[in-house]
Order: sequence, then structure tokens, then C-alpha cells
Amino acid sequence: MNEHNGIGRQTDLYGYIAEEAQQNRLSVSLNRLFKAAGDDAMMIPMNIREDDFYYTLSNMRDAQLKGAFIGSEFVKSASEIVDEQSELAQRCGACDVVLVKEKKLIGDYIALQSVYGLLEEHGVKKVAVIGSGTLAKALALSNTEYDLFFYHEFIESLMTLSQEVDIDINRLNAESDLSQYDAVIDASTIETLSMLTTLPELCIDLKNSRQVSALRQRARELGVSYTGYEEQLGRLTQKSYEYIKNN
Repeated sequence: MNEHNGIGRQTDLYGYIAEEAQQNRLSVSLNRLFKAAGDDAMMIPMNIREDDFYYTLSNMRDAQLKGAFIGSEFVKSASEIVDEQSELAQRCGACDVVLVKEKKLIGDYIALQSVYGLLEEHGVKKVAVIGSGTLAKALALSNTEYDLFFYHEFIESLMTLSQEVDIDINRLNAESDLSQYDAVIDASTIETLSMLTTLPELCIDLKNSRQVSALRQRARELGVSYTGYEEQLGRLTQKSYEYIKNN
């Protein structure tokens, strides 16, 4: 932000594009970092309907925006629109950040950076990952530090992932003892984890408080620590800021 907390001709503008962007505090948190650092930059929350997403992102090529962060509901669509993307984003088929360079949209997927930071902070090594979606795939493709063990109700979903990267496959059921791990990451859309009788002390997902989180519910029932989107907001903000400054 500039010294008047407003937008000037030289202000670097970024968007946060989501269906409920104004309810997400990423923009507020990132703007605080901009101001503290003396950066003439600002993030603007942009509430967008699904039908308008293609038009909105495509038009960024000629807009004043320097880039945008993308809500989880649009990350796959963003990957189909950008002109270029990182190898990880391309292999995952998802972009949660898009920068504009020479009228081209350049995509990347950085959500997992916050997760890795959390794992490092807690000194974990063995991690159970539930699911086979975007976050799970990104972890499988980018991990170099941790022992990851993938769980799913339907083994077939993990078999598809295993064709791209070597992973440890496990069926998720009532016999699954996740307490043997240092942490569990729920990267799925599963509606309940009531079949689990044990969980490790560190339970992580990226769902906000308005989203259904089976892990949040089960962690509370079993009395173990849960870390969701809001609890990681500070780290997510810092990683987003660093990405902007480095790119």
C-alpha cells in the first residue's frame, strides 16, 4: 500500500479470485504485509461466480492486475486457462496463483508450501495423506523430506496416482491406525472419518471454517490438535508474499 492506504498509478495490484473472496482474510493479511514492508501494492478480493471465472481470468492479460491468487474451487479451471505454468502445476492440473508477464498468464501451485512449513515446524517425518486429489498429488510429486503414506477408501484412486509417482498405498477403513504417524493431512473431500478410532497429534487440512472438514470433526471428537486454513493463514500469507517478491 502507499502512504495514503490507497491505489495510485504505480500501485501493484493483485486479486484474490473466489466465490466468497471477501469472506477470506488473505487479502487483509497480505495488505498488512505490503504496508509493513513499505510496498506500494494491494490485494483486492474479487467475488466471482463460476460462470464468470473464465472471462475474469482471461481478461487479466490486458488488465492492470499484476496477478491473482485463486480460490480452491477454481484452481483446476485456472490451469486450463493460463498460457504457461510450472511443471508441478501442469502435472497436478491446478494453479492457485497466476502472475501476468508480458500479457501472458503464468500459473503455479504453491498451497503445499504452507503445509511443508508446518511439518518442518513440528519436526515430523512420517505423514499419512488421505485422498488422491490436487493437494495429495502435489505432495507426492514434490516431497523430498518426508515419509508419506497414502490412504483412500478406494484403492483404485491411488493406483491412478501411483502410475505417475511411486507412493505407499493403503486402504482407509476402520482398521487404519493413523496414530503411528507424526501427522495426518486430509487432502480429500471425504464427508466423514468416523471409522477412524485413532489419529496422530497433528491433523492438517486446508479447509476454512465454512467448509465441511471431516478431519476437523474427528480430531475434535478424539481430542487431538487440528490445524486448518485459518490456523495457517499467517504462514499462507507469508508464503504468498515471498512468492510475489521472488517472481
